[in-house]
Amino acid sequence: MNTVQRIAKNTAALFAAQFVTIILGLVLSIYIARMLGDVIFGKYSFALAFVAIFAVFSDLGYNTILIREVSRDKSQANKYLNNVISMRILLSIAIFALIVAIINLMGYPADTKNAVYLFGIYTLLTSISAVFKVTFRAFEKMEYEAAITILANIIRITLGLSVLFWGYGLIELALTFVFSGVLEVLFSILICRWKFIKPQIEFDFDFLKNTIRIALPLSITGISLLIYTKTDTLMLSMMKGDAVVGWYNAAYNLILGFKPIPQLFMNALFPLMSSYYESSKDSLKIISEISFKFLFVLGLPLALGMTILADQIIHIFYGMQFINSVVALQILAWDIFLFMMWTNGSFILIAANKQKMWAIAAVSTALINIAANLILIPPLSYVGAAIATIVAESLCVILVFYFVIIETDFNIEWLYFIKILSSNSITGFTVYYFQDVNMIILIFLSMSLYFSILVSIRVLPKDQMNMLLSIFSR
Repeated sequence: MNTVQRIAKNTAALFAAQFVTIILGLVLSIYIARMLGDVIFGKYSFALAFVAIFAVFSDLGYNTILIREVSRDKSQANKYLNNVISMRILLSIAIFALIVAIINLMGYPADTKNAVYLFGIYTLLTSISAVFKVTFRAFEKMEYEAAITILANIIRITLGLSVLFWGYGLIELALTFVFSGVLEVLFSILICRWKFIKPQIEFDFDFLKNTIRIALPLSITGISLLIYTKTDTLMLSMMKGDAVVGWYNAAYNLILGFKPIPQLFMNALFPLMSSYYESSKDSLKIISEISFKFLFVLGLPLALGMTILADQIIHIFYGMQFINSVVALQILAWDIFLFMMWTNGSFILIAANKQKMWAIAAVSTALINIAANLILIPPLSYVGAAIATIVAESLCVILVFYFVIIETDFNIEWLYFIKILSSNSITGFTVYYFQDVNMIILIFLSMSLYFSILVSIRVLPKDQMNMLLSIFSR
């Protein structure tokens, strides 16, 4: 199997898993909002955000380091997996105790606290299974990760919807998450033992001490990004109440559905980029610039289209009870484009061993986001939180590509940007003018128009277009 075919296979596997996860997860989210109302949906969103802030400390940056180092030297797989999984289990126990202690100090009602306990267990279980999944990824066998992800999500969503239709509430829903998390860990262990290596408890303190110096910048990055992505929900809950959290997250969940696109694409490329850094800097430069172009082409029209059609989207998915979410969606739509840009840049920096630069950008983004939320939420509520997100994302893009440009040979011609902006202007005007047309038909026609323009003005050279088609069609 050649390089392009291998990338195509891995991308297809991850895309299939994330596609199933996104669709089923969005369906569950919509039914929770519709059947339990904005207040309970707000509590559900708060519980997930609260535990995520703590769960990020279980990673310490080792997931990415494991992928990068094992993809370069497969003989290191046992050492990395055994030590990382052992440390992850101990950290998860300590973190859960911290979650319980802090939520009990915050004065939330009993149902919210119980939901936090259960979602905390689920989140930490998925953190443990993630160690096995990144091991599969380091071996470029993403199909195993995809199989586990799809099966676990089908089980969780099926049980979750059943609980809702049977008339149960938030706590019973959280129990279905815990059950699926247990199964996900078991499936991960079984496949790892069957196809790769037999995991066991191991604490090599010299190894952990040496590798933590490499992983720490990525740990800081992960913590910063989780604080940045979840702090708005936590602040809204404390300042404005559960209903407002529900309105905001109804819009934000639709945005989250698109975020796996750049992550999938870059995760599939990452092992190859890491190896190119060691063997061919020119090849790394080429693949970095091509990946940037692809994500720019995809991200900008998604943001523009969602901004124009926000009212129709909210009405279709959530109904009139979430009409307050329209403005939030119009603002947060630009998070899609900005996220695609800095995701691309962050992977370029990490592949080039410049993770410290990425950490600086991530920490700066988190601090700006917290400050912007503190300033904007009191007067503007959830609209202020949405604006704060875009302000922080914009800063992240600027910092990341500043570091990419000064630390690598990355370069994009200005003519490319002019062509893309022109293509989006024509398509955006068309969508706006015909926005009363059936939305599905309008989306299909606008996508056809957009890509026809791209081809006609040769935004993507033929060899790059062929690579794009190979990655997403095989």
